[in-house]
Parts: sequence; structure tokens; C-alpha cells
Amino acid sequence: MGLRETFRNLRPGSPSRGKCSIELQRRNLHPNHNQVASANQLTVSPDQVTEQSLQVWRALPAEIRHDPSMASFQMENERIHGSTSGISQDNDEEDDDKDDDYSENIVDNVENETGVGRIQDDLGSSFAGSDFLDIKRKPSRADEKDTDDEATTTHSDHEPHHAPGNAKSMARRTHRKSKRSKEQLQKDKLWKRSGLLLFWLLAAVVLISVGEKHLLEKTLEVPQGEQGKHFNLKQKPTGDFRLKIHGAFQELLARGLENDNETQTEGFLIVQPQVSTYLRENRTKVFRNILAPWQIPLLSEDQLESAPAVLRNRTYQMTPELMELLSVKDNEIRLHIYTDVAQDLAIILNYNPLIVNARIGSIVAGLILLTFYAVLVWELFERPFVAMVCSILSVTALACFNDRPNMEEIIQWMDMELLTLLFCMMLLILILTETGVFDYLAVFCFEISGGKIWPMIYTLCWVTCLVSSVLDNMTTVLLLTPVAIRLCEVMQLDPLPVVMGIIVHANIGGALTPIGDPISIIVSTNHFIVDNGVTFLTFVAHTLPGVILAVIQSCLYLRLFYHNIDALRLNEPKEILELRREIKVWQRAVNAIASCSKDAQLVRCTLDSKVKHLKRTLRRKQRGVGSTEVYTSTLDELKQKYPIKNRTLLWQSSGALAFVIICFFIQSVPHWRTLPLGWVALLGVILLLIILNRDDLEHLMHRIEWTTLLFFAAMFVMMECVERLGLFSCIGELTEHVILSVNERHRLAMAIFMILWTSALASSILDSIPVTAMMVKLVISLVAKESLGLPLQPLVWALTLGASLGGNGTLYGASANVIAAGIAEQHGYKLSFTRYLKTVFPMMLGQITLMTIYLMVAHIVFGWH
Repeated sequence: MGLRETFRNLRPGSPSRGKCSIELQRRNLHPNHNQVASANQLTVSPDQVTEQSLQVWRALPAEIRHDPSMASFQMENERIHGSTSGISQDNDEEDDDKDDDYSENIVDNVENETGVGRIQDDLGSSFAGSDFLDIKRKPSRADEKDTDDEATTTHSDHEPHHAPGNAKSMARRTHRKSKRSKEQLQKDKLWKRSGLLLFWLLAAVVLISVGEKHLLEKTLEVPQGEQGKHFNLKQKPTGDFRLKIHGAFQELLARGLENDNETQTEGFLIVQPQVSTYLRENRTKVFRNILAPWQIPLLSEDQLESAPAVLRNRTYQMTPELMELLSVKDNEIRLHIYTDVAQDLAIILNYNPLIVNARIGSIVAGLILLTFYAVLVWELFERPFVAMVCSILSVTALACFNDRPNMEEIIQWMDMELLTLLFCMMLLILILTETGVFDYLAVFCFEISGGKIWPMIYTLCWVTCLVSSVLDNMTTVLLLTPVAIRLCEVMQLDPLPVVMGIIVHANIGGALTPIGDPISIIVSTNHFIVDNGVTFLTFVAHTLPGVILAVIQSCLYLRLFYHNIDALRLNEPKEILELRREIKVWQRAVNAIASCSKDAQLVRCTLDSKVKHLKRTLRRKQRGVGSTEVYTSTLDELKQKYPIKNRTLLWQSSGALAFVIICFFIQSVPHWRTLPLGWVALLGVILLLIILNRDDLEHLMHRIEWTTLLFFAAMFVMMECVERLGLFSCIGELTEHVILSVNERHRLAMAIFMILWTSALASSILDSIPVTAMMVKLVISLVAKESLGLPLQPLVWALTLGASLGGNGTLYGASANVIAAGIAEQHGYKLSFTRYLKTVFPMMLGQITLMTIYLMVAHIVFGWH
């Protein structure tokens, strides 16, 4: 049945024709609401109605004439002309024709505006969900016959393309289009498969032909005095080479110093590379210094034996002179290691004879990252597969530079502690899900938000921020993302905007305290930073204003970005669609009446009040639940539908979760930290499994998000390879160069600006954890140079806020982002890279701009530090 035929059949005819009848009735579900609405709509008393206004009223379509808002006109017409008099049969027939055209025009307009091209045949009324009309269609053989005749009518070639006569041509075009699309898909698959095979062939050839690099590692005893220890390097370096030394060193970055004595220390360990040459007279082999000495500050003599070993590393660049000397076959290279303290010293030396050139390696690393993000943006493959391919590509790149890592290094790069933490927390969440507690919490959030959309979203965001400040942000999204998704399903909303809000506020809240996320932990546990007065309270006091500003900005941004509330809905409810159609019908009736007389103006004002009432109803329903009665009935229904399913299991799993969270708090105290967080979570899971004594462990294992864990492992390997290729060091050197190029008066402002924006932008593209580890070293090296006169704390806050908020920039900027996206995808909602980028990246830029203003005002204008 066509759309226009549906409206003809639903159109109320005159009583004499007997095709359909109109019943004016109130909604049974909400009588109080309808009575109030009807009372408000009686804006015209029967005394004001004149014969001229009745003539205008009789010209209106029947649907509008019989609406309760026009009751005054109906009553006055019945009083003067009787119940059926005053409207002749001729007028009825004219109205029928008029209603036909009117309905057709209205439907066409509403279709164009709402995108709805069809009204279901089983609609029970002309305005489904309306408080006013319920039109019941009476079956009619004539109607059925007319419909059949219309359906079998032959149409000419001049009719529109959507007419039934063009069905065969449409089918042929659709078939050709689908055939072309299938051919294109086959070509795309062939290209992708060919590209992957070429990549596999390249990786296989390189990895098979290039062996693993086994680095030289020796434990040496350095005697006191300038004679020291001479250590021969049997393998000559063929390019830039690196030395790593573990020893009792100060908590400062090692620096190659010749005349720089800024650091006050009691002694140094000096490492001097030397190359042998032969005197022409008697071919005597002598060693001469060819590179600058490496001076590493030592601890005081009474701490040398008891202090823990600290790692220091130095990269030596290959000079043309050194390359020429080493090209001689008989020439050798050795290290002269000595100290200026009055006792022997034990060290561990690690020698890497070839590292990747920083400039070339940075270019290769940039190309790998560009490939990684390009494939993710185009969504050519699944995320775990892309991460695996790019990690193998990065290892292959290292192998091309004869720097192929061994399997022990790759396993170490995967960060098994973090993967263990995620695995155990996923298992705890799965067991908690079986209790129905997340559905129950979703109903609770629906209750406290009053069924309104924005109060619910803001509540979830604020709770996420608070929880993330005391728990790490990964655990926070593991706990709250299922609640948010279930709540959105209850309210018929798209969960992805809410999930993005949770991601953003989890990273914001993580910057508030030293235990909020891995970034804060890396910064706050650094010994040099702790020794310079950065305590728990100091950390919170300086980050709190920034966090508050970021939360306010993010909430305002989300409200403006989703100013059209329909963008938050999965599908617009049928009730709202019908309400839009009804507003269109009444607005069309208002526009059809010219306000040229007082009587016509009376009818027009009545129709205007009706339109305003419908628009208020529409806005109220768009904001959430339409009325108190609907909210109460919906809440009661949800409470009955989603109770706690298993209270015993809830208490058991909650006890295990409480044990894990309490241990997290204990382990966050530096002096009480004895167990990694992964082990804490593992102990909690084992405790819960022992208590439950379950036999379906295999079933639980199948529900673990293994793809998310695999993506993390592969991405960690890729990021470590990118760092080894030299990209991070280039970013650090560039940042330091820009800061040092500014005069001393503006150096602090430039340092805050560069560290904040560099860490933010790098964290949005790279993983925020290795970026933070690299930037901490840069901050300490800048502060350690007393000639620069840079204070520590402003740079620490710039790094913390920049890396934490910068992780919001892309979907892979922080670990919490990937976890939340994985949970959403497990529930059937895929969060694409491009959608996240378009929504959140501008928000991140606004937050970093706010942080720049805050830090400049606090530390440049007022000198808070």
C-alpha cells in the first residue's frame, strides 16, 4: 500500500460516507497530563466564537476541526447548527478532496524533512503517540478494490523513477551497481592481499638473513686512581655506538662534560674512549684519546657500597677521523675507565657497537607511524592485525640497521605487568557482570538523573573523573564503561559519545593525583623530583585548578558539539517522529489562514497556541523523559526488569574487588610498594576463583577481550622500536634546542610552553607512557643545568598536564582509550579512529590552550613556584 493511499484510507470522511470514524479520546496511560494539556488549549471561550469564525473553522481539515483544542468552535457549531448541520455533504466531499491533497502535501514535506519515506501500514492513528486523536480505520471492500486497482495500473515511461512501472529498470540498475561493487571489492581484496604478501616477503628475507644482536655485558672492578681499568672492545663500532653503565651514581642524567662543573659532587667516574695507532719509527702501539670523556657524578664515598645501582647511558657519534682510524685493520678501540675517589668501584658495562643513526632512524620511525595511523583511519584491517603488522615492520626496520632485537627484549617490551593487570581486571569485571550489578547501577544513574539526558552524561563524566583520581584510569574505564553502555541502551542513546566522554574524563582525573594514571606515577616517583619537594599534597594543589578547568571545558564542549540532541540517539523514537509530523500538520493549517479579519485571527491564535504546545512537548521529550508519569512508570519497569540477579556472587566478587583496590592504595605509597599492580590483581582473581569454585573457567576465558590484549602487546613493541630508532630522542633534542635559543628572561615561559605542547602532541600520536618517560629525562636535564636557572615544579606540572590531557587527542594516545573502545566493540558499538579524532581532538587542543594560560598566569605572572 502506497504512502498516499495510506493517508487516504486513514483520512476521516464525512458521516454520510461511512468509510472511517474519528474518536476523540485521551491517553489512557497519562490522563492527568492530557487533562492539563486540554485545559491549557481552551484559550477561546464559546462566547467569543462568531459565525464568521465558524466559517473559517469549517474550512479546516477534519483532523484539526475535531481536535480538543478546537472544542469551543465545535460546541458553538453544534449549538447553532446542530451536531451535523452547518457542514453540508457537498462541503464534506470538498473536504475529502481537500484532505487528500492536504495529506499528500504534508506527507511529502515531512518525508523531506525527517528522511522518513514510509509510514507503516499497521499505524493505529494518524498521529501515533498523540494526546488528541485516534483514528480507527474501518475495513472496506471498496478500499481494498481501489488499492488493488491502483497497484496493477500500468504507468507510462514519463512517470517518476520511483513509480511501479520502472521497477524492472530499477532492478537492472541495482544489479549492475551491485555487480560493479562486487568487482571493486574483489579488486580491493586482491590489492590488500598483494601488499601484505610483499610485506611478508620483505620481513621474512630480512629477519632470516640478519641475526639477533647479542650485546656485550661485563661486570668490572674499577681501581682507585687515574690508572683505573682498561677494557678492550673486541668488536669495532661501525657507526654510532652506545655505552650503558650501572653503578652508584647520582640521580642526575649522565652528561658528557669537559669543562662543565655545574654539579656539586664528591667524585666522578670518567670513561675515555681511546684508539690505538702505530708509530712509524718502531711500530710501537700507543693509545690516544679520540672522543670527549664521559663524566658521571658519583654518590658520596660512604654510600658507594650500599646505594642501589643506577643506569646511565651515552651515545657516541662516529666522526670521520674515528672512522678512518678504525678502518685500519690492526687498530683497536678500548675504554679507559677511572675514578677520582679513594676507593674501588664496581660497575656493569653494556656495549652496543652499532645503533641507528638518529636522523635516518627518525625518518623511518615517522614512516612506520604514518603507515600505522593511515591504515587505522581507512579501516582496511582490524586494529590488532594492524598493530601486529606494524610491530613486525618496526622490528624489520631495526634488523635492516643490524640492530635486530632478541626475543627476550621483545618480551620485555610487551610490558607483561600491564597485560597481567588488564587480564585480571577483565576477569573480575566479567564475573561482576553475571550479578547484574552494572544493569542495576545503570538504573540507579537513570533515577538520580531524573531520566534527563545531559544530567545523566554529566553525572557519568564527573564520577569517572573522581574515581580515576584515586584508581588508575585503566581500571576506571574497565569499571564504568559497561555501566555507561547499559544506561545508554536503557535511554535509547548512542553509547559512543558517552564512552568518549568517559575516556576524556578518565584521563583528566588521572592527572589530579600522583596515583591517578601511569603518567602521574612516572613523574611523582622520580627520585630527583621527590627530592626537590614534590609531595602528594603539592602535586594535588598544583594540578587541581588545571583539572577543574579541563572538566568545565570538556562539559561545555560536549554540550556544544552535540547541541542537536538527536545526534545522541541511536534511532529517533517513533513518538518524536509522529510529534514532528503533527507539528507540521498544524503549522500548515496556521499558514493557510490569512489574518485579515478579527474572526480569522481568532482561529489562527487558537492554532498557534496548539503549535506552541506541541513544540514544548517535543523539546521536553528530546531532553529526556517527557513527563513525571512517564519517568515514574519507566523507572518502575526498569527496576523490575534489572534487579540484582545473584546477591551471593555480588558479595563475593565485590570482596575480591575491594581487596584489589585497597592493595592498589597501599602500593601507591612509595615506602610500602612491594608488589607490582599486576600481581595484586592476579592475587584478587585467584582468591575469587577459589571462593567460587567454578567449573566453567573455560567459558570465562572465551569472554576475555584477547584482541585488546594482543593490540596492546603489539603496540608496545612498535613503540619501543620507534624509540630505539631515535624518534623520541630527536623530539627531546629539538625541544631542548628551542628552549635554549630563548634569552634568559623568557626562558621559563618558553620551557613551560614547549614541554606542555610537545608532551601533549607527542602523547596524542605516540603512546603517552614512553613519551612521559622521555620527557622526564629532558626536564631533569634542563633543571640540572644551574646556568639556565629553570625551576623544577612548573616544568613538572606542564609535563603532567600535557601528557595526561594529550592522551585524549587520538584513540591510541592512552591505554584507557583502547580499553574503552574494546569494551564498546565487545558490546556491538565500534568506535572508529576518525570519529574519535573529529570529536575529541579539537577538545584536546582547547584543554591544552587552557593549561597554557593557567600555567603562565600561575608561574610567570604570580610566581607560584
